[in-house]
Amino acid sequence: MSAAITILEKKVHPSFVASLRSDDIVHFEMKDIRDYTIEIVDAQTRTLFEFGNGKKFPVMLTFTSYNSPNEETMKYASEEKNIKYTKAAAVVVDSLALQFGTNFYLIFFKPKTPTKLFNKEAEAVKWLKKIKQEHIASVLV
Repeated sequence: MSAAITILEKKVHPSFVASLRSDDIVHFEMKDIRDYTIEIVDAQTRTLFEFGNGKKFPVMLTFTSYNSPNEETMKYASEEKNIKYTKAAAVVVDSLALQFGTNFYLIFFKPKTPTKLFNKEAEAVKWLKKIKQEHIASVLV
């Protein structure tokens, strides 16, 4: 049986709640916002830096309502400066509209870090842990 996950640190932002979990995954629970903006991307990047002082994390983003990033924000979010603290990203959505929007981002903006879409948090966590283990194994070789 695996150990219970605890929250080591939490930051509340007007657009999200970010939690550093004991399994080293950072979880961004997106709030019900209308637009996903460059300012939100900057706040998420800053939060990752603050959690790890420059360390890379596996990241899980949970969206429960549709928020529409414009093309400029999607392009900005995929830039190196905004993913430098992200080892991999699991995006969890609960609707067809969110799946469509996320797939559009993945196809047209091709993130430079492993990024995958999920319907359930448990599946996302399992994948992020697998990515983390593969990274550890590659460092040890």
